[in-house]
Amino acid sequence: MAKGKKKSKKKDAALLEQNVQLLRRILKLYDQYCVEQNSVACTEVTKTIRLLIEEGESLTKIFLRPNPQKIIKPIETTDELKPAVEAVPILQTYVRPFVRTLSTCEVHTVKIFSVWNICMDLLDCIELGLYLKLPTTIVQTLSLNDCLLQPDPLYRLSTSFSICRTLRILNLDYNEFGDEGCLLLCNNLVNNQCITQLSMTYCDLGPVCGNPLGRLLVQTAIAEIYLDGNHFGCQGAFDLIKLLLLDCERFLIDKQDKLRAEMELKAQEALLRERQGLPPELTESEKKEEKKKKKKKKKKKKLTLDDLPPFGPFVTKIHLFDNEIDCLQPDGFGIIQQTINAYARLIEISEELQELDLDENVIGHVCGGIILDALKKRKENKLKKIKINVSEKIDQFVFADILKLSATMKKKRKRAKKKK
Repeated sequence: MAKGKKKSKKKDAALLEQNVQLLRRILKLYDQYCVEQNSVACTEVTKTIRLLIEEGESLTKIFLRPNPQKIIKPIETTDELKPAVEAVPILQTYVRPFVRTLSTCEVHTVKIFSVWNICMDLLDCIELGLYLKLPTTIVQTLSLNDCLLQPDPLYRLSTSFSICRTLRILNLDYNEFGDEGCLLLCNNLVNNQCITQLSMTYCDLGPVCGNPLGRLLVQTAIAEIYLDGNHFGCQGAFDLIKLLLLDCERFLIDKQDKLRAEMELKAQEALLRERQGLPPELTESEKKEEKKKKKKKKKKKKLTLDDLPPFGPFVTKIHLFDNEIDCLQPDGFGIIQQTINAYARLIEISEELQELDLDENVIGHVCGGIILDALKKRKENKLKKIKINVSEKIDQFVFADILKLSATMKKKRKRAKKKK
């Protein structure tokens, strides 16, 4: 036993030393690549790595963002002694040097990769895509917020998403790549079976994006979709759940058929027992034996990163905060009623739905009443409460009743849209 303990301690010490050497190599290469590409090293990343070296931990999270700019006050000089000062170019932080460092060092411990407010061009996206395609990469969360992503770079990057089988969360908030970028992204995500959460808030998306994103909800593993602050309108919002609603209706019919078949089978079993002179229902000892048989059949398997999430229409969260879903358009009342009727039906029958955010969309008093009726029917069907947000610009009593029948959801602040 003593020899085994000594071996394990030596092994742990060797792994610790190996990890420290890797982190030091990352720091060295990162500085080297920054010099080569005229970039400033991200202080957030370098501080994190130095802290990990001290604590003996592995690099699992990366957060790249611009370094805080120091404000230098100009020195006051007299008009007579005014030297000619040339403007010094300010070096910026780029993503490429660090991604290249990760690829060179073959870092296989990173699970969360985040970039905030750093411009990413085509070469940055190609470099990041190559890292995600490495067989040793285990990135689970990719967050690229406000990186000025354009359609072509996004398309090149998204080709790697189906290859990186560990990727579960994709966050592209505040990148105004518009309809073109969204359509290109959807084309590369059609066969994706890994991503479960997709966020594209404030990305300047219009109604045309409703159909391709709706197909993703029924054909891929995406269960949570966040599209706040776009311009989907009534038509885009309707197209988003059109196919999902059809699948939910099919599931409901199949479930009712299954229950009916089970009831018929139980009735036949009871009739057969009566003919054999047995009681119509199973005795306690017989019920215990059946439970034991079921337990033997069901053996729980430990989940790993290689296990794929459920594939199909298992949507739990839909967020459409501030998406111009209102009657301020041609045939406004008719089209908004069609859209809200679709969402109301989804509320009634979907067992998986947990959150629905329609806040900051002026749906009106009539549509508010439709949602209230749907929540009442959901309660009658004995389905779980869902978290729902709607605009306060409806009848106050209807709004109060909606709050009573739904679970609480955090309120969001409306973000000011960029001026073009």
